[in-house]
Amino acid sequence: MQIRSWKTLAALGVALTMLCPALVLADVFMKQKHHTGSFTMMGQTQPAKDSVESIWITDTVMRNDSRDQSVIIRLDKKTITVIDHQGKSYTEMPMDMDKAMGQIGGGKMSKEEKAAMDGMMKGMMKFTMTVTDTGQMKKIKSWNCRKYIQKLDTGMGPSTTEVWATEDIKSQGDLFARYSAIMMTIQPGLRESMDKVLKEARKIKGVMVSSSTATTMMGASLKTTVELLEFRDGKAPADITAVPKGYKKQAAM
Repeated sequence: MQIRSWKTLAALGVALTMLCPALVLADVFMKQKHHTGSFTMMGQTQPAKDSVESIWITDTVMRNDSRDQSVIIRLDKKTITVIDHQGKSYTEMPMDMDKAMGQIGGGKMSKEEKAAMDGMMKGMMKFTMTVTDTGQMKKIKSWNCRKYIQKLDTGMGPSTTEVWATEDIKSQGDLFARYSAIMMTIQPGLRESMDKVLKEARKIKGVMVSSSTATTMMGASLKTTVELLEFRDGKAPADITAVPKGYKKQAAM
């Protein structure tokens, strides 16, 4: 099973808040339209792709569903499950990065492969983020939106995102606060940098309605856009953590 790494990380980012302890909140549902432009990386060209993703967030679970893949993050079990709908298979990994690395390839990586993977992960974990409120306003659909510029610098490369967010959508709790804590559970060493990231993220007021991101990764230029189609508080399905029947479990790759 091949995990689309930037989309998996995006799903993790969307899940950040489920750990705010004092909040008793309704579940949140979002539907988003994603567009990824064509790009070339390591000599391979990937065509442009569009997808619609449905996201449920509860106190203990975040689930992101698209046509080809689902990602389930469980805080109660501290696991991440990636479901491949085309291959009818799934992979389950612990949130703890050290444990997750030990499971890759069925735990049969050589010392050299493990060292290379550790180096890559450490590079990915180094990041800084800044958010600038431009003060610019415009109406998107029926929502009054404010423009923010988010700059992210990681070991894999920099990215700049134009974010339009609205406070017209009323939801229980602070989404960006709810979206914050899961990274801290994945890797304790991230807590210091995540505190700074959260401080910046909270500058974006309300719910993101649209975003446009330009990323440079491993020498490749990647452009993505996200558009909010639906947002509501509600009750998540009882089978939110279920893997479809007949899907086979595979080792992480």
